[in-house]
Amino acid sequence: MFSEDKLQASEDRWITMLLALLASGVVLGVMLRLQMVSGANDGSRWNTVWSLTNGKGYVIDEAPYPTIDKVRRDGQFYSSKPPLMPTVLAGLAWLVEAATGWAIPRQAHIVTRFLLLLVNVVPFCLLIVLYGRLLERLQIGLPARLFCVAVAAFGTYLTPYSTALNNHTQAAWAGFFALYCAIRIRYDGQTAWRYFTLCGLFTAWAVANEMVALLFALLLMGWLFRTHPWQTLKYFLPPAAVIAVAYAYTTYLSTGGLLPYYFYFNTDYYQYEGSYWRSPRGIDAAHEPKWFYLFNLLVGHHGIFSLTPVFLIAFYGMAQRKPALAAIQRMGIFLTFGLLLFYTFKTNNYGGVCQGARWLFWLIPFWLISLAPVVDRHFNSRGFRVFALVALLASIMSTSHALSGNKNKGRSGPWSPSWVLIVMQDMGWVDY
Repeated sequence: MFSEDKLQASEDRWITMLLALLASGVVLGVMLRLQMVSGANDGSRWNTVWSLTNGKGYVIDEAPYPTIDKVRRDGQFYSSKPPLMPTVLAGLAWLVEAATGWAIPRQAHIVTRFLLLLVNVVPFCLLIVLYGRLLERLQIGLPARLFCVAVAAFGTYLTPYSTALNNHTQAAWAGFFALYCAIRIRYDGQTAWRYFTLCGLFTAWAVANEMVALLFALLLMGWLFRTHPWQTLKYFLPPAAVIAVAYAYTTYLSTGGLLPYYFYFNTDYYQYEGSYWRSPRGIDAAHEPKWFYLFNLLVGHHGIFSLTPVFLIAFYGMAQRKPALAAIQRMGIFLTFGLLLFYTFKTNNYGGVCQGARWLFWLIPFWLISLAPVVDRHFNSRGFRVFALVALLASIMSTSHALSGNKNKGRSGPWSPSWVLIVMQDMGWVDY
């Protein structure tokens, strides 16, 4: 049940703000320490930003950062990553250069951090604050609310991944903002046009950064259309269509077609002479039994529960649905288990050397929303409280390890082996 009263500023709201600022400060501090272009993944995207701001289109032949995430088409190299997000960043980088003269790679230490502040850190901070507001509307008790906000601030992989350029944090905060707007519409009766417009915009941005989120977009739009058909068509669809057209147009400019390069993995685009992907190494070459792959996604070296055990409570919460959130929780269950099965049977890839099951990070908003009611229901139990705090401590340990990286293996930040993978390597359980 959602409170209909207008919410007033309170001491616990200031605590939420403090946690959000503290988490953002940690991200910024680590960002200053880490090498800003730290791996093939973010290097591929920064190369596109550099090429666009230097008038070279999407061709990255002369781009400054080494990367294996590239394809060759018509004798020239292109980033294999979907181009819309780097295009937006290139626009911001152009504005920075026009105003200050600072450009990549000469002043990359300033420009990249400033852009990451805009597209990663600010949305991450806002996500924590709005999550606290949402829990207040849900009338979650103060101790449980602060616990859940602490999870959002320090206990998920959104914190360490906010230090690097990637699509997963983009999709996660966009998905949360879309859900927040949808909840305000359906449960708080806030039917002003801006909620539908923002919901459509953020939903489409989530899809632009995680293609598998297309199903989420259809489900969310259908949920809104069921009770507010006219507003959904008039206000939700247009901004979503703008993002869809921009995605299609930038994809066409980069690939010559309407599908991103991922769909051409087994073609000459990827399999050219000298391509890393003709003979991948290490974890990229893993061909394990499907049961072992699923094991690693759940409780192994990329495990949701082994690395962030606090989400054990969230998964239990999705099954113990709160009436006011039942539709959101059903959506979360369907998407989570559907994607777990999809990745288990469709790939052997873990996303390379990285910490956490990064392809599932955009679902974290669903898990956070499902976490709160069950924590509130059981937090008075001493046994549950001890388990929850230990699970949070273990989750913070994993995310802190991701923030520090692994200097011994030459890896920076989240683009490094998880502590579980290091243990499994030392025990001889895996050989990559």
